Amino acid sequence: MSQARDSSPRYAQIKRYIKAQLESGLWRIGERIPSETQLSADFSVSRMTARRAVQELAEEGLLERSVGAGTFVTQPPSLASVVEVPDFNQQFNYSNPEYSNRILTLEAIAAGRNIAALLGLAEAEPIYHSVVVHSIASAPLQWEECFVSPSLVPAYLKQKYQKVSPQAYMDWVIAPSRVEHQLQAVIADAEVTGALGLATLSPCMKITRRSWSHARVISVSRCIASGDNGRVGAELLL
Repeated sequence: MSQARDSSPRYAQIKRYIKAQLESGLWRIGERIPSETQLSADFSVSRMTARRAVQELAEEGLLERSVGAGTFVTQPPSLASVVEVPDFNQQFNYSNPEYSNRILTLEAIAAGRNIAALLGLAEAEPIYHSVVVHSIASAPLQWEECFVSPSLVPAYLKQKYQKVSPQAYMDWVIAPSRVEHQLQAVIADAEVTGALGLATLSPCMKITRRSWSHARVISVSRCIASGDNGRVGAELLL
């Protein structure tokens, strides 16, 4: 791979190379791309430089990073959303007698750089973090990870969530004035497949949700469900 006479930053060169492979179809959706170690060797750069290129492409929705499994090509996000995002609160709520949840994580952590930026907070500022598995009739259907602003939902960690789901509780405490969604096809990592009882590297549907109270961000969450069970939009009979 020659970068002769290319004066752009090395991470940008790696990004262009990866995008070229994606656009040419040589690397297909669901395929694993070369590791950061391999990319750093191919381009004679540090692993941190290769990691920056991969991370930025992941943030653009072109790649999906899976801890312990590698980085995979994912379905790129559409330029404009023309689908109706399902309201999981209606299904995953204690008003449904078959609903239950399992709290895997409920803790206070220091915000990483990316999450802090999404929440509009400073890096390392304390935030609340939860991981919940939602089930219907004892069958796990959705894995949800949520990062919450403590100043807007101060009692988030004190709840048992045995009578209300975490998202429903937040909406009750502070009704969002605006909600942003992003829908992606992803390859589930080992943590998600284990929690949902899926096969390794199962294709899944991910909905990323960010809610605001006017100019302040309440929470950022990602919900992952099996692609076999996912359905978006109204039912059409053909």
